[in-house]
Amino acid sequence: MARLIRRCEKRAPAWLARVAPAVLVALLCGSAAPSAAAQRVDLGDGMVAVLSAEGLYLEALPAQGEGLLALTRRLCGTTEASEAIAAINGGPRVLAGVRYRVPMGVLLPALQLRVIEALFPDDRREASGWVHQVPRAALQEGATLWSVAEWFTGRGAAFSQVREANRLLDDQLSAGQSLWIPAGLLLTSLRSALPPAANPAGAPLEFREGPEKSHAVYRLQPGEALYSSVVVRFTGRVYAEDVNAVAAEIAAASAISDVTDIPIGYEVKIDYELLLPEYLPAGHPRRQEYEATLADSSRFANRVQSRHLEGITVILDAGHGGKDVGASMAGVWESLYVYDVMLRTRALLEERTSARVVPTIRDGTSWQLVDSDVLPFSRGHQILTSPTYPIEDSGTGVNLRWYLANSVYRQAVDRSGDPEKVVFVSIHADSLHPSLRGAMVYVASAGLTAGRSGRTGVVYASRREVQERPVVEFSWRERTESEGLSRDLAEKTIAAFASAGLPVHPYKPVREKIIRQRSEFVPAVLRYNAVPAKMLVEVCNLANDQDRRLIQTRAFRQQVAEAIVAGILAYYGEDLDAGSQVQVAKARH
Repeated sequence: MARLIRRCEKRAPAWLARVAPAVLVALLCGSAAPSAAAQRVDLGDGMVAVLSAEGLYLEALPAQGEGLLALTRRLCGTTEASEAIAAINGGPRVLAGVRYRVPMGVLLPALQLRVIEALFPDDRREASGWVHQVPRAALQEGATLWSVAEWFTGRGAAFSQVREANRLLDDQLSAGQSLWIPAGLLLTSLRSALPPAANPAGAPLEFREGPEKSHAVYRLQPGEALYSSVVVRFTGRVYAEDVNAVAAEIAAASAISDVTDIPIGYEVKIDYELLLPEYLPAGHPRRQEYEATLADSSRFANRVQSRHLEGITVILDAGHGGKDVGASMAGVWESLYVYDVMLRTRALLEERTSARVVPTIRDGTSWQLVDSDVLPFSRGHQILTSPTYPIEDSGTGVNLRWYLANSVYRQAVDRSGDPEKVVFVSIHADSLHPSLRGAMVYVASAGLTAGRSGRTGVVYASRREVQERPVVEFSWRERTESEGLSRDLAEKTIAAFASAGLPVHPYKPVREKIIRQRSEFVPAVLRYNAVPAKMLVEVCNLANDQDRRLIQTRAFRQQVAEAIVAGILAYYGEDLDAGSQVQVAKARH
């Protein structure tokens, strides 16, 4: 039955995707009467809000002379859901004096809000999101974290994001428990009901508007530093030169003469232009655009379930290589150590799963794993296009990677018929501000991946993968869906890192863009990549002494490989061990 439900969900029209699984069961098996203990609240006008084991729904009396289509249009704003409503209620005939059940997911926004307000009167609204007080009655009806996510976001699969936002150790709910649902995840009907307030994204910021420039104010807390607690957290800068430059700019605006000696509680002023969009005031155009994109992409999450990754293709990439060594700190070349992680990831996938693994790069002619902590120098890496490309130029090496990935993706879809059965993972090691450490994952922002792109020249024209499709361009739908699926994959991977006790970036470890020298962009290996679920994993910060020492141990590299595999497994529905419920602590956003 579960498999049938997933198949129906996947192929259903858009309106049915908003209907709870319990309702889908009713469509397949016939409607079931609500339990005797179902909670009912009279809304007036012949309508009753109901919480039962089947979920949330509205019961409504038809108006005089009102048929099924008219009833559906009045309550849902469209007639699209009329077949579902007929199936749930035993047929298309509408009888006067009989209440008809309408699922929460297809109701008009105003009615969705009324149902939630009536059934959960103890909830409260904040600028940063909705705070839900779990009622005992809901638990008695079998409510779960998945249920809560379905009610408030329209997507049960968002439970993992709700769990992470609340830093929960497991999925258990208790009566009276407070759950914060971030504004960016909420149904539009609920998000629009949030109050405008001074603390977006849960950040302790105050906003001061000016005739020429406006700025936010943050009061430094004990033990906090300007670099990490303000610049990295609120502006998203992570590269040393950017962090230092922005810190100097903020210090000057805040009349701070010594950034190493700032009194506790001192007002640090941050210009709006420097803030990440999620930290801007509610209603600011940049924040509205960001939240709209986040809401659009959050509707998409992987629905494919696969035991041991049966039928799944994993495209594995290691950054740089050949003459392009990548980040280089104290004699540690990024290209050497991330390639070793890729080899270990490949070996684990082939030994422990049924996935088809396709690497994009190889050092020499074999897949030899060096059993050593410190790795020997090598410039023998080549991109496995047809023919192969010994990496002479870094830009060409990157471009041939996405051409190769796109070719593998097309072949995989031709075999399986399902684009969601392919993932792309590019493994890197960053060089950031030395105060930072831990893993970070980049996904492709839908807003930064528009336009057509292709490469010309002899080196490209001679490769089969380029000849197959020399130019790429993605629709808004493709880009939005890709951001949602990729974020799902990235969040599960970061959770696996945290579960394994590996260092994770402290603020926003899953990012949709790189900010560098006041420019925002998506790495080319993701931007032009056709695989819907794709991520670039920065396993550590080579500029940090602790991280650099760690990556020079085979034990750490093996742990990283295991975490990447665990993330992919979790993405395809294989639960990790109990330790995987430990989530990375990160700022609400």
